[in-house]
Amino acid sequence: MNLDEARTLANVNDRAQRLFEDGYRIRSLDSNLHLIRSEHGATYTLDRSEQSCTCPFFEKHGGRYSCKHVLGFKKLQVSQWSHVARLSARWEAVSQEASIEQVLMTAARVLQQRLEVPLCL
Repeated sequence: MNLDEARTLANVNDRAQRLFEDGYRIRSLDSNLHLIRSEHGATYTLDRSEQSCTCPFFEKHGGRYSCKHVLGFKKLQVSQWSHVARLSARWEAVSQEASIEQVLMTAARVLQQRLEVPLCL
């Protein structure tokens, strides 16, 4: 590995640690396949069993190096779950002042925007 490759990998690792803060979200298809979506709309398929991703970085390097999506998946997942838990706690507090229907509609709107999951109430 040369110096440029080492710098590139250090940058990838740094970016992997802040995926959630950079607007990335996960939509799980099953226990191994996950869609990773950026705030700009780019979507990549991450296969945890194969440790592969469809992003340009992973494909460019032919799997020789892991991309930020593979490296940062677990932290992104935990961050996303924590965010949903904080929202739930906030909704619970609001529910004491609002009707359950208002709380559920607000929750549905926020979840749909944040997680891009269609919800039916």
